[in-house]
Amino acid sequence: MGSGGTDDAGTGSDASRIGGEVTLLSESITAAKVTEVRHAVAAAARSAGLVDHGLEDFVLAVHELVTNAVRHGGGSGEVRLSQHRDMLTCEVSDHGPGLDEVTVALPAPGEVGHRGLWLAQQLTEGLMIVTAGQGTSASVTTRLPTRSTVGEER
Repeated sequence: MGSGGTDDAGTGSDASRIGGEVTLLSESITAAKVTEVRHAVAAAARSAGLVDHGLEDFVLAVHELVTNAVRHGGGSGEVRLSQHRDMLTCEVSDHGPGLDEVTVALPAPGEVGHRGLWLAQQLTEGLMIVTAGQGTSASVTTRLPTRSTVGEER
């Protein structure tokens, strides 16, 4: 899709359907584009119906994955936001050296950093990490609110 792929699902030329799944956003990421990508993810998720704290939590979780890809995954990668029925999934992938072992846990209180994956897991319905010799892919998923739950607080 490339830059500017933030059209609403099914309404713009950049949205595509694959097996009932709609790609809402597909962008390359670099350190210079972290903020731009965060805003694009927020706009696309909002257009899909994610609101309030659910939107804030999901965008923060994706932001953590994006910054991890830039910092630890070779400086660049891709982000893909998709919708399948009432689920939003955002996959962030890089072409870095991969990971030997992935532990998603809250670090000790005095430890600086190392909270991104844990935070992403806590803020969403699920976190999945796939790593190989070249590159890592991390995805988070959240459920879109039904009409009866829109506007309700947690």
